[in-house]
Amino acid sequence: MLIEMNRPWTIVLRDDAPLADLEPLIAARQRIGPVRVARSLDEGLADADSVLVVGGEAPDTAILNVADGRRVPVGWIGTNGGNVRAFVRAAVELVSRFEQDLAPGPAILLAQWDDRALQLADEVEHATDLPLLRWSAERLARRDLLEALRCGPGVALYLGHALSGGWVGYGGVTASALNMRRMHPMGAILTIASDAAQCNRGRASFSDELVLRGVCAAALGATGKITHQVNRVLARSIVRALSRAQTLGELLLRMPDEVLHGYRIAGDPAAPFIGAAHSLEAARRVCAPSPEQLVEPALRTRKYWSVTA
Repeated sequence: MLIEMNRPWTIVLRDDAPLADLEPLIAARQRIGPVRVARSLDEGLADADSVLVVGGEAPDTAILNVADGRRVPVGWIGTNGGNVRAFVRAAVELVSRFEQDLAPGPAILLAQWDDRALQLADEVEHATDLPLLRWSAERLARRDLLEALRCGPGVALYLGHALSGGWVGYGGVTASALNMRRMHPMGAILTIASDAAQCNRGRASFSDELVLRGVCAAALGATGKITHQVNRVLARSIVRALSRAQTLGELLLRMPDEVLHGYRIAGDPAAPFIGAAHSLEAARRVCAPSPEQLVEPALRTRKYWSVTA
């Protein structure tokens, strides 16, 4: 069951926010608890556990420290000419999963085929009690990954290199590639890498595109370069806290400010980490064995492996 927030779900509508497109999400949220609609960030922060801002400029941080000592997660949706309907459909679907009392998870661990990324994946793979499956790039090819993520897991965590247009791992993954075919939306996608939330020459960032295309209801990404050591600490902290926090906002409140510096949230921080019905069963059917399960140690290398007779 989702951890209850103490204050109303809060949405801040800037002047360019398309209210008609957002009404289905507001109505869905009203079915499960109180809702507060504000017209400025200061007004929204006055009584909020987390805030979704629609329109205007993106915040440059994931957590705002307010005057009364609270730390408030803040997510953002760019209006992009009023194109927020795919995000609204995804966010409404996540509310529906909560209403159905579906279990949190599963969590999917993604990693680039890179020594540091794979080593970090090894470190965090067993650090949570939430059902977690590892689909790192030495185990799953790009085409199979895109197909597998269609099951709509609760949360996906990517480790490795990223650009403002997508993940470098798996031969390159963009938001458009992820929703090329009809899919169940994910609760959240967390890209622990540089640049994924960086807007380049006015174009939406990878994190923003993920939510605007309805791939997920929330996405975490960096607005610039982040050192590997900081990302290592953040990844380890996130995975350890996954089983104790069931929304992105709750999760990030368990992180110290210093490891979140340079990160921001696209989408709704209050979207739950709840996968589609039967997503855990579907994810468990994905064939993503480790090289150790397929070849003898003497024949195995870090970069190449094959099934032997």
